Amino acid sequence: MMRWEHLATEADGVSADFRGITFHEVAARSMLNRMRGATKGGVAWTFNPYRGCSHACTYCLARDGHDHLGLGITTGFSSQIVVKTNAAEILDSELRRGRARGDWVMMGVATDCYQRAEGRFTLMPGILRALAAHRISFTTATKSALLSRDLDLFAEAAESAPILVMTSIGSLDDRVRRAFEPATAPPRARLELVRRLTEAGIPAGVLIAPVIPHAGDRPADLDALVDACAAAGAVTVWPDIMRVSPAIRPWFLQQAADALPRHLHQQLAASYGTRRAMPAQTSTASSAHIHARAAHNGLPAWQDYIRAHPPHQPPEQLPLPLT
Repeated sequence: MMRWEHLATEADGVSADFRGITFHEVAARSMLNRMRGATKGGVAWTFNPYRGCSHACTYCLARDGHDHLGLGITTGFSSQIVVKTNAAEILDSELRRGRARGDWVMMGVATDCYQRAEGRFTLMPGILRALAAHRISFTTATKSALLSRDLDLFAEAAESAPILVMTSIGSLDDRVRRAFEPATAPPRARLELVRRLTEAGIPAGVLIAPVIPHAGDRPADLDALVDACAAAGAVTVWPDIMRVSPAIRPWFLQQAADALPRHLHQQLAASYGTRRAMPAQTSTASSAHIHARAAHNGLPAWQDYIRAHPPHQPPEQLPLPLT
């Protein structure tokens, strides 16, 4: 069920950067979503100021949700962007009522909050101010250098509560980015973002994600990536091996065929042609390798970092005296 009211649709924005993109501006009725099975004090809430993403990552699992909106899971995911124009106001209202207090909040689960649309609609400054004002712990992940625009706001938020800003990098090889993440920032630019966050006193981590089998999972390449993250100042890394939704599998493999050398496409087709993920043994081995290299660099796993930095707990309400 859609939880917003339609406001307006605007196609082909005034800037050439947005040509071919349709923005669906909507008024959200709510922002925060409670995660199933969440425990108090952990990552328990999510919200998304945008739906759809102009980064156009071919493997993105959030494409399935775009189909539920009737906007398409292939090119529609990157060209039909839902913008919750009142996101900051609704979030502030919910936080005033005590939602998410004492828990971690994860921003941008279904999309990147700093995709290109953010450069036009500028939703994040108001969102960050609301989170800081209510001393909410939060984490987010991006593949965009645009986040550096708001470094001062992230620094203010980090002074009010524990936060963690994640950059997503699956490979240092820019050929991998161009094949699978065509509209994202290059890997070196994302490492520079980690450096800038660290220099500003903002805890920064890296999602080693997705690790793409056959294209980006050689042990030596993974070691080099983890080492580069540590050198940039990351406080944690977390691996995720690529999964491909059955709904987008044919389109994903066609995109891979168009972008990759023939032998790499054939390997991907053999691995994902009839299944969602690599065999558990293969995925476990890659993840274990990354965790081991991270430990070698003194970096804890993501969930261990979150656990070691509990959010502020609201004061207990004293019972009213009996009369």
